Amino acid sequence: MPIPEKIEIRQLDLELNGSCNLKCGMCPQANGREKDFLKKLPWPVFEKMIEDAMQYGVQSVSLHGSGEPTLNQDMPQMVRHIKNKGIQCVSFTNGLKLNESLAQRLIEAEIDILRVSAVGYDRESYQRWMSKDEFELVRNNVRQFVALNQRLGGKTQVHLYHLLTNVAQKEQEIQWYRQNWVEPTGALAEIWMMHNWSGGMDAPYDRRNLAGSPQKRSCGRPFSPLLQVRAGGLDSHHGAVVACCMVLGKDSQGVLGHLDSQTIHEVVSGEPYQQLRAAHVEKRFDDIPYCRDCDQLYDFSESLVWTNIPGRVYGESKVAKGIDHRKFGTEQP
Repeated sequence: MPIPEKIEIRQLDLELNGSCNLKCGMCPQANGREKDFLKKLPWPVFEKMIEDAMQYGVQSVSLHGSGEPTLNQDMPQMVRHIKNKGIQCVSFTNGLKLNESLAQRLIEAEIDILRVSAVGYDRESYQRWMSKDEFELVRNNVRQFVALNQRLGGKTQVHLYHLLTNVAQKEQEIQWYRQNWVEPTGALAEIWMMHNWSGGMDAPYDRRNLAGSPQKRSCGRPFSPLLQVRAGGLDSHHGAVVACCMVLGKDSQGVLGHLDSQTIHEVVSGEPYQQLRAAHVEKRFDDIPYCRDCDQLYDFSESLVWTNIPGRVYGESKVAKGIDHRKFGTEQP
């Protein structure tokens, strides 16, 4: 497959920390993560990657990945560094450490969107899925962040993120989530169907069957102007570029290069990246261990269950405006 003449990176998903302080039932972190990917992202590697990505038109940097970003004490300074470059900054957190002090530092750093993963429509279901009885703590943290943000000028959007736990009670679950999370906090929210982490985990329902077992098509991620970067990497490396966010739990299989020692151009034009693209073009999904059983290969617009976030639609990036993955035959990153 020919190497692209022009590389475009509009969205950079950048993990700040590989470990997590929860073991959620719907996340591969619950079963333990490969040791090489439990690292903290060093500041020099972070700075190098931001500078590199700016050459390729990066518009938005999302500080998450698959670990908990608030465990990296440099997070507020990293937000400020990104904003000083004129780039949108988003993050995705479980909210446990989102106390008033951290909230103020993130708001003052001018983070654009803070997404909070709060899976569970009430206290009991939250404890089941998020692994700790911290429903009240996280809800109060979100409420406090929303109120503090309003007092400080209201520049940051707060988005709650829930995954449908029972298809049979979908409408009731939407109602419960709105009553127990959205209305008490004043935050915007979205509810999605669960996915199977590139075949690595069983969800409580099979999205492929819900979609009617359609033919597989490329998820589009290998061709998207999005780069997924882990904090850790193989051996002693940091900044591993992986095929997509879904390879959590099997990160080592999806490594396409390392940005602590390589440039973005070297990784994107490298043989592993091009082999991945060729396999998707030729629909040889079974040749890729982390793609073979992935439910992202099936088009299923109903995976966006409910949202009150303006402009949120199935197929488009939840982070960077204007990246429509449907033209690549994909759903949300």
